[in-house]
Amino acid sequence: DEFRFKLNINYLFVVLFLLSCSGSLFVALSKGLPESSMNLAVTKSLLFIIPFHSFLIVVLYNHKKQSLLGLTLLSLSILLAINLIGFFGLGLSNGTHSIEGRLNFPFLDGFYSGACLIAIINLFLLYYLKKYWSDPVRLASLSIFFLINLTMFFLINSRLTILVFVLVLSLYLVGFIRMKGIYFLSIFTIPILLNSGILIYNLLQLPGFSSMMQRIDVEDVTTFNGRAFLWNDGMNWLLYDQRGLLTGNGYTGHYFLGLISDVAKMWNEKNIHHMHFHSTSMEILVSQGLFFFVIFFILFYKIYYQNKIDSKIGNENGAFLPVVIFLLFILQVDTFVYVDSLGFVIFALLSAKISIDESVTIPPACAFTRDTNGVYHQHVAGLNQSAIV
Repeated sequence: DEFRFKLNINYLFVVLFLLSCSGSLFVALSKGLPESSMNLAVTKSLLFIIPFHSFLIVVLYNHKKQSLLGLTLLSLSILLAINLIGFFGLGLSNGTHSIEGRLNFPFLDGFYSGACLIAIINLFLLYYLKKYWSDPVRLASLSIFFLINLTMFFLINSRLTILVFVLVLSLYLVGFIRMKGIYFLSIFTIPILLNSGILIYNLLQLPGFSSMMQRIDVEDVTTFNGRAFLWNDGMNWLLYDQRGLLTGNGYTGHYFLGLISDVAKMWNEKNIHHMHFHSTSMEILVSQGLFFFVIFFILFYKIYYQNKIDSKIGNENGAFLPVVIFLLFILQVDTFVYVDSLGFVIFALLSAKISIDESVTIPPACAFTRDTNGVYHQHVAGLNQSAIV
């Protein structure tokens, strides 16, 4: 067997962004971030860089051999099962982030990551529900899995995650999942939300939503459980302050600028360095600067565009498109896609997919023959073509 592969320019962009993530840790260390250390910075750096390169190997190895979509869904389902065993079987909960009375996964980075994990699994299941529509047994089993996930989704009760999931699910069901402009719309999610709190409150009071959300309070909803205060501080920094805008301020950059001290005082939080903007995009902008912020969104556009094309031509990888759109919106209002979270690992997988040249083939078997002119031809098993060597 022979492996032939070529990494494209996207690989360099991804590595550059990952290095900026690692670099932000050492900048924060040099500035005296509490609870930081050289060992922690080095360890976290490896955790940022290794998954992406591991996924390159996974994508290459399984090219033309096994469904990357199937492997991804299986892996996330196993992760979900492990957390369910931990919570229901062992009585464990997330020690760093939990809310009493709500479903909590012990082996994830944060409370709301559980909701995002379930949302992503169900968005992948949409493809298989459609694929096995005429197979009653598989359709029934997949439908049960989907409904059980929905039940757990609402037991976690993350309202913003539910809203984003319902949005993406609706786009899929009405056939607008490839709608033009959706990528650029997602970039302005925070300004849109900050100016539409009352509208969303009225929407959530409708019978269907009010039963799902369980917690409908005008102040809570219009401030998005206090997130609006954080987003306003970030927007004020972007519009009027702009310290470190180009080069960034290091990991947890808001701490060094004192940007959210007013919210910390409001919430009686003494460890401001434990707080965050509840927004991946804002964290990247403040911590890593405008240059790497732009690189990040260029990469996500390439991811979005490639999966949109796959969806349009009916390629199985097009099933990633709803998940990509979900991530585009959720990264604006949650840190699920930021460096410490599960979403960042999923981002690494999506980045690996676009970093490998599409002309890559891993031939299962090769043979060489020589024609009457003395020219050698390479014949690849399973392909109706030969290549001059």
